[in-house]
Amino acid sequence: MEKSILDYFVLIRKKLWMIALFVLLSCLTTFYVSKTFVEPVYKANTQVLVSSTFKSEEAIDLNDVSMNLNLIESYKEIIKSDHIIQMMLQSHPEFGMTQKQLLKNLKVSSTDKTQIIKIELEDHSYEKAVVITKTLADTFISEVPGLMNMNNVKILSSSDAAVKPLPVNSSVVINLALSFILSAMAAIGVFFFFENINDTIRSEKEAEHIVGLPVLSSIGTIKKGKAAKPSRARSREVGEKAYVTAK
Repeated sequence: MEKSILDYFVLIRKKLWMIALFVLLSCLTTFYVSKTFVEPVYKANTQVLVSSTFKSEEAIDLNDVSMNLNLIESYKEIIKSDHIIQMMLQSHPEFGMTQKQLLKNLKVSSTDKTQIIKIELEDHSYEKAVVITKTLADTFISEVPGLMNMNNVKILSSSDAAVKPLPVNSSVVINLALSFILSAMAAIGVFFFFENINDTIRSEKEAEHIVGLPVLSSIGTIKKGKAAKPSRARSREVGEKAYVTAK
């Protein structure tokens, strides 16, 4: 028997307390796991501006544009090179990181048609990530003149250590919202599954659908303790007579 949306709504309302209990337990578990086992990871960045190599606006041609694009790509690779990374780590042993650990969480990128290079780093300590990205940018800028015979790089901006952003890997609020939605969907889905495999007749509508005949009468549900107590006259056995006592 196919159920309408109203039938499903009525079923959900009957078992609403079970769904609410499941959702509540899921949210409490998510909150405990997020607070206890998930260590937050923060992202900081430093932007580096590469000055144009054009001699003058009138002399701009395709070769100059292509050279600038190649220069940006070269700078991105230089920032991640062994020379720059090892020099920075040797100068700052307080970071306590290996080259492999640093490169694993380091990202150097640039936006198309711009001369800005973004150095991003993810770390459990936001303040540490801010210091490392800025130090890496300073190391790169100090080495560029010797490597490229150019001095056209400077720091444009850097993350503010005083303004701590939300973690990039997890947020208790986001985790709770996801847990609420997923657990509610799972609870309703499981409830509908068991309802569909249950072949018990529970309503007049289902009885009419299965038998194919209209229902003439039905016996209502009588809750325990509310049934009328049998009177003394009603409990008299058949054939028992009434007697009158004379003094």
